[in-house]
Amino acid sequence: MIKLKALRQHLIDAVPELRRGPEKLLTFVQDGGIAFARGQNLTHEYRVDAQIVITDYAGSLDTLMIPLLQWLSRYQPDLDPDEAVRMEAEILSNNAWDLALTVRLTERVIALVDCSTGTINAEHRMPPYPIETCPATSWSLNVKGPGDDDFEEASAWESPSDE
Repeated sequence: MIKLKALRQHLIDAVPELRRGPEKLLTFVQDGGIAFARGQNLTHEYRVDAQIVITDYAGSLDTLMIPLLQWLSRYQPDLDPDEAVRMEAEILSNNAWDLALTVRLTERVIALVDCSTGTINAEHRMPPYPIETCPATSWSLNVKGPGDDDFEEASAWESPSDE
């Protein structure tokens, strides 16, 4: 799953706590399937419920969720906003918790069959979906809590790569 690998890398790059300890980020495919058409055309789409588990997390939920939503709006904008991300959490202490996020990912594979040469060329597609024109490529997340006078930088990262 190229999309899940790309999402994982984006979260490691964007979330300071995961940058310091990438082993805290676990990814699984809970459930999935493959959609395809019968016949010679082998083009298909992977459809999976990807679970992203962050263990012993002490950071802000915003520091994790905003980069996740940014990535999803760029690479998976067709998700139903009311069902895009499901969340479970286990409070470990006053400072840490385990968090499990589930997102539906789809990944299209164009598989072209050439019967004359006996070859099949399979290309995984992960096109970005531009939502609006925004020239910024570097991001800084500033958070202001209740009772705080000013915003404080919580995280900084680069836009998700188109690769």
